[in-house]
Amino acid sequence: MELIWMEDFLEIVASRNYSTAAAARNISQPAFSRRIKALERWVGVELIDRSTYPVQLTKAGTLFLPRCQELVRELYRLRNDCQQQAGTRQNPVSFSALHTIALFFFPEWIKGADASRSLLPVSMQATDFYECVEALAMGRSDFAIVYSHPEGPPVLTAGPFESVCLGIDPLVPVSALNAESRPLYSLDHDQESRIPYLAYSWNDGYLGKLVSLIHARQERPLPLATVYETSISEGIKRMVMAGEGVGWLPLCCVRDAIERGELCKIGGPELQLDMEVKLFRRQGSRSPHLETFWHGIEPATTPWETRRTADRQDLAGPAAAE
Repeated sequence: MELIWMEDFLEIVASRNYSTAAAARNISQPAFSRRIKALERWVGVELIDRSTYPVQLTKAGTLFLPRCQELVRELYRLRNDCQQQAGTRQNPVSFSALHTIALFFFPEWIKGADASRSLLPVSMQATDFYECVEALAMGRSDFAIVYSHPEGPPVLTAGPFESVCLGIDPLVPVSALNAESRPLYSLDHDQESRIPYLAYSWNDGYLGKLVSLIHARQERPLPLATVYETSISEGIKRMVMAGEGVGWLPLCCVRDAIERGELCKIGGPELQLDMEVKLFRRQGSRSPHLETFWHGIEPATTPWETRRTADRQDLAGPAAAE
C-alpha cells in the first residue's frame, strides 16, 4: 500500500478522466492506470467503474472515498506536525484550483508572482469549482484560484474572504481546421444543418453556467446539437481537436493549439466572455511567509493573455476571420 495510490484515487475522483488526472499527477496515463489498479488489488475490489464516461465510482469506491480523504489529510498533517516540531521544514503555500487553471495558467503565473516565492514550497490541489471553494472555506488550502464573472454564479461573496484579480481569460468558441486551414464548423445562424456541440455535462460547474449565459444573450438560439458531454475542459478540447464539433474553452487551455494551427476561434465577440482569474484567501492573521507572499502579488492591470502575446501574431490566425 502506498500513499501515492490514494492520492491518485482522489485525483481520478475529482477529474473523472484518466488523461487529465494523469497530467495533474505529472505521470503518463498508462502509469497512472497501473497505480489505480494496484490500489484496487490491495483493497481487493474494483473502486472505479470504467464502463462509463466520465468514469464513476463503484459502490465500494463510494465507501472508500471519504475514508481515503481522511487518511491522506491525517498523514500529511502528521508529517507536517513532526517536521514543525523538529523545525526542519516550512509549511508549503497550498493552493486549490480548477484543473484548467492548475494545468495551463498556474505554472506561468507562479513564476512571476513574487520573487521570494522561490524560497517557499508550494502544493496544488487541482479539482472542480465547488471543491476549490470548500477547500479554502474549510482551511484545507491557503489560497483558491477560480474563474469569476459578474453575471455568473457568485464566488465567495459572503464570509471573511478577500481576492485579487490575476488576469483575464476569455471563454471562446473553437473549432478544428480542415486541410485548407479553414474552420471545420462555423456558428452562423443561417446554417441549414445543426452544428455538433461539445458541452459541459455538470449541472453545478462554473464554466457550464457561463456558456449557458453566452447562449442566453443571443437574440436567436444557436443551431447546436449536443453530441458529447464531459465535466472537464480538457475533454472538450480533445474532442474539438478530433474534429467532432465546436466547444467553448478558456483561451489559456487552447492558446498553444491555436498557435500551432490545430484549432481556431470562431464566431464574433458576442459569443465570447471575459472571465477574471481570481486568487482568494481567508481574511485574518496568517503566518509571516503567507503574508509576504500575499502582499507581493500585483493585481493584473491588463489581460493576462494580452500581456503574454503582445509581441505575437493575433492568436485567432487568418482562419478565424473567415
